[in-house]
Amino acid sequence: MDKSLIPFEENNEFDAFSAGIEPGGLRNTTQIKVLITFIAGRLKEAITADMLLEALQVHGLANYFEATQALDELLANGNLTESENKLYITPKGKLSVAELSDDVPRTVKETALADAINLQLMEKREGENTVEIEPASNGFNVTFKVKHKESILMSLTVYAADLEQAQLLKHNFLKEPSRVYSTVITSLFI
Repeated sequence: MDKSLIPFEENNEFDAFSAGIEPGGLRNTTQIKVLITFIAGRLKEAITADMLLEALQVHGLANYFEATQALDELLANGNLTESENKLYITPKGKLSVAELSDDVPRTVKETALADAINLQLMEKREGENTVEIEPASNGFNVTFKVKHKESILMSLTVYAADLEQAQLLKHNFLKEPSRVYSTVITSLFI
């Protein structure tokens, strides 16, 4: 392997902060860089830096500050580029991942990739469907709108006792808005 092509130092020592990292998460800066580059290279659609960093936090796979620094270094050394707020892997980054991908546990790569995909889907669903949370007497009204193109197919308002419950309703709706819609429609027609 030509070491001059690999922009990372191969180092398996624990050299990253471990605050916020769950068991099995990464405590090595090289592995964090490889994971970030791996995700950017495997996604069908480019991802924002904020969303990529959030994906690493969902299951505590890397310390936020270490991941931020690693991302900055990947951009600076040409493994990734950023255009219109989206990250793209470069040929140099593809080579790095091909050479070093095996240094990151498969389960970590699969988990991070799945989390990134789920965050992208959630963002897409938020753009297609909306949830409004408005204060009401003794709680909140949560209004869900299912859209198709420019048409609103369904608008449903439910009560939530507190903001935490309202946020949970929003989150669960946006996971599968079509399921909520089909359940309501089926209930009305049966």
